[in-house]
Amino acid sequence: MSEPTTSRWEDYIDVFVSPAKLFARRIDGKLGQALLVLIVLSAVIYFGTRTAMQPIFDAEFNRGMAAAMKANPQITPEQMETGKKFAQTFGAAFVLVGLPIVVLLLGLAVWIGAKVIGKTVSFAQGATIATFAMFPKLIEGILNAVQALLLDESTLTSRFKVTLGVGRFLDPASTSATTLALLGRVDLFTLWVTVLVAIGLKVMAKATTAQAAGGAAVVWILGALPTLLQALRS
Repeated sequence: MSEPTTSRWEDYIDVFVSPAKLFARRIDGKLGQALLVLIVLSAVIYFGTRTAMQPIFDAEFNRGMAAAMKANPQITPEQMETGKKFAQTFGAAFVLVGLPIVVLLLGLAVWIGAKVIGKTVSFAQGATIATFAMFPKLIEGILNAVQALLLDESTLTSRFKVTLGVGRFLDPASTSATTLALLGRVDLFTLWVTVLVAIGLKVMAKATTAQAAGGAAVVWILGALPTLLQALRS
């Protein structure tokens, strides 16, 4: 008798309740539908929560502009306003265009992580692991918006102020950008993503638990590099 087939839609339940079974089913590396679902849901959450998250965007933008004006006093208020409009437009474009690129880069990091621990996954398998590992970020987007609505607006001085991690307790005005970039990644949802990567490596790369944890740690470090480099430049 043939085994009963499993609906693709069950993947989006198992990613939260039984990720090992999910990765075993999707070892073929076919990620098209999952990536499309991730992009659509991310766009819905982004546009649905944009008003609630506006104070955080404003705080981040103003801090960035203050640093830019310090380095280049010739910047005018008109240029700042143009930059703000561009940043808001880019934020919307990022969900539709940038998110797939981020997922594929994360897939590359998973591929590298497997190589570091002496195991092998195809790029398609790495991208599949990366795609499903990003699904907890959907919950994070909703929780962040709920907090932004409930908290005093004057406390929303950084995007980390609504995260569930170390960055929540750091003052962006007195904490170095590099420290904030690193410690800001020590939060529930980033660690959740990392754990899913480890499970994916254990299943698809046939790694031991220790090897999978090591590979996921490599992915966590690689994921920190873009934010860290940006912080160092600023």
